[in-house]
Amino acid sequence: MEELHREYSPRQVQSVFLYIREAHPGEDVPHHDSFQRKLDHAPKFREQFRVRRRILVDDLDGSGHRAFGGLPNMTYILSSAHTVLFRSAWTDSATVKVALDYLLDVQARRREGARLAPFYSELLGFRWVDDAAFYRGLEQNGPKAVLEFDEAKRMWARGEHLGSVASRREEAEAKPS
Repeated sequence: MEELHREYSPRQVQSVFLYIREAHPGEDVPHHDSFQRKLDHAPKFREQFRVRRRILVDDLDGSGHRAFGGLPNMTYILSSAHTVLFRSAWTDSATVKVALDYLLDVQARRREGARLAPFYSELLGFRWVDDAAFYRGLEQNGPKAVLEFDEAKRMWARGEHLGSVASRREEAEAKPS
């Protein structure tokens, strides 16, 4: 995303990063228990991930994060009037580049007088998976981050993250009528 920021900023495309929370807190990079701690972590995050875009720090309750969908790695492209022009449930720079090129082309055609009407579109994107790099990031946060993520993976494999239908049925049946 930093490369896109450098490429598109001369074309009046602004890019910001919303720092929401530590996705995988550990002993070395703990959960934000105060706004000051969150502010203190933001520059460390900037350095660790080489973020050069402006970073906006969400409030401790995650109001901004929830307003933009609550998923961990989303990307939005907004118009100058704050209309959502593109939304992706996962940040993938190749997909964002396609969207930016398309939207800038629309802008240029409108300036030339083309009458264009918006329509809704969907795209199933695919992201690069690098487990080794991901685990290196977890390890920087501390052993707790690795252990908790491994436990979460086991829960996902068992379907427990879905609040399994069987367990909900058992709970409903156990309640007196």
